Amino acid sequence: MKVIKHLFIWSVVTNYKMRTISTVLFILTTYLTFGQYPFEKYPSPTYLEYKDWKLYDWTTKKQSINSTLKIDQFFDNKDALTIQLTSFTSNGDNPSVIRVFRNKTQVQKITEQMFFSSLNIGHEPIRVVDINGDGLKDLKIIVPYMGNGIAELNVRVIYLFQTKDQKFIKISFTDMMDGNRVERDFDGNGNFEIITMNLTGYERHNYWVFNIFEYNESQLKCFNNKENYPIMIQFLNRDNYEITDKIDREKMKEFAIQLPDDYDRKE
Repeated sequence: MKVIKHLFIWSVVTNYKMRTISTVLFILTTYLTFGQYPFEKYPSPTYLEYKDWKLYDWTTKKQSINSTLKIDQFFDNKDALTIQLTSFTSNGDNPSVIRVFRNKTQVQKITEQMFFSSLNIGHEPIRVVDINGDGLKDLKIIVPYMGNGIAELNVRVIYLFQTKDQKFIKISFTDMMDGNRVERDFDGNGNFEIITMNLTGYERHNYWVFNIFEYNESQLKCFNNKENYPIMIQFLNRDNYEITDKIDREKMKEFAIQLPDDYDRKE
């Protein structure tokens, strides 16, 4: 009888432990499943990343700072692509320059308002993928502004969209992100939409506002109306991924932007 009693107790304890483990696993699975922003359920591109930046501080001799990265066999005919980012230290009003080389020949020189330095270049790779679904490889460069506190999220996002003549159109803007916010294909057409984020206040609360854009016909265009965006998520002192219920979705449309902050297009 004692043996049966002990077996019964062991069985109860074991079943309790198994139920407890199952409950914990369910909670963790639920958290991991729902611990994401609403747009993260859509397909995303798979990047190739290149991190081998070469930094040249020529402040004394040439009053410039250069950052160079080479990607071998980038083009369809296996030609190499080199991107060189140059900022000038002699005059802060001079725009920076993005030089594009095919093998060793410069084929483009594009101005950019962001200041490049050894502090903000080299941490993030150049990401390569066909973003707009035209069969040509595009580039994405993220450059932090090196702020503090919440301003630490401020970055300059630079896209170089490849054209059929194998040159590039530059689309750049100011955004807020922690790491790389991946593009998403909302409508399944192979053209990945770009998601931006900014922080705004409304009725004593702060909210992250997410807008979406699509690169189409060589321009960045607002995509909000097609997907009932923007969305607003309350800024809390903890992780929060849920669209707020404090603001009506129609009211959220008043926070839409037609282009990202400090938008610039060059070719």
